[in-house]
Amino acid sequence: MTILAIDTSTQWCSVALVNPQGGSDISKPPFSLIRHENLGPESSQHALDWVEALLGEADIFFKDLEAIAVGIGPGAFTGIRIGVGIGQGMALGGDLPCLPIVCLDAIALEGINSLHIPSGEQVLVAVDARMSEVYWAQYTVQENGLPERVGDIHLSAPESIELPTSPYYLVGNAVTAYPEKMAQHQAQAIKVDVDAVPHARSIARLGFDALEKGLQVSAEELQPIYIRDKVAQTIAERAGTQG
Repeated sequence: MTILAIDTSTQWCSVALVNPQGGSDISKPPFSLIRHENLGPESSQHALDWVEALLGEADIFFKDLEAIAVGIGPGAFTGIRIGVGIGQGMALGGDLPCLPIVCLDAIALEGINSLHIPSGEQVLVAVDARMSEVYWAQYTVQENGLPERVGDIHLSAPESIELPTSPYYLVGNAVTAYPEKMAQHQAQAIKVDVDAVPHARSIARLGFDALEKGLQVSAEELQPIYIRDKVAQTIAERAGTQG
C-alpha cells in the first residue's frame, strides 16, 4: 500500500512516497522517499517535478498508488491551490482517491514527534497567518501517537488564543513571528517547537489513518480550506442576522 503525500502550503515544498509494509515478497521492501526543502515563495512550483522524480526512484507508476494525501490548508493561498490542483490532476489521471489533510494537524504531529509528547497530553498549535493574526487549534495526543483536534481551527490575534485548561506543549512559528504577544503562551508551555511545519511524512501518516477510517474523497471533492474566508463569512452572517 503506497501513498503519495504533498504539501505546498508554506515556503517548504514537501513530497513523500511512503509504503510502510512493502510488497508480498522480500523483493519489495517497505520504503519512505521524501523531499522537503525551503525554496521560498515559489516552492510549490517544484512539487510536480519532485513527484515524478520520487515515482521514478521507487520504480512505480500512478496505478501502483493507493491514494494521494494533500495538505489542504490553512496556509498560503497560491501554494495550497497548486498542491490541491496537483493532487486532483493525478487522482483523476490514475483514478485514485484523495485524502484531504489539514495542515495544522500535520504540524501537530511534527511537534508530537520532535518533542516526544506522550499520549494523553495537550498540544496547542499556533502559526503565523500574516496581518498580525495566527491560525491555531488545540489537540490531544492519542494512544497511537497521532493528534486528535479538539474543537475548531481558529483565526485570531495572537493575544486572543485560548490557553488549554491543562498543561500543554506549544508547536508552531507564531512564537517567533509574534514574540511579545506570545510570551505568556510560551512561558506556560511545557516545551516549545517553533520549527514545525507541514511535512509530507506527517501528511502521509495522517493519510494512512484517514484511509483506514474511510475518509477518502474523490478528486472533485478535494478542496482547500480558507479559515480567513470562513471567519469573514461568519462575521457577515452575524451582521445580517442583527440587521
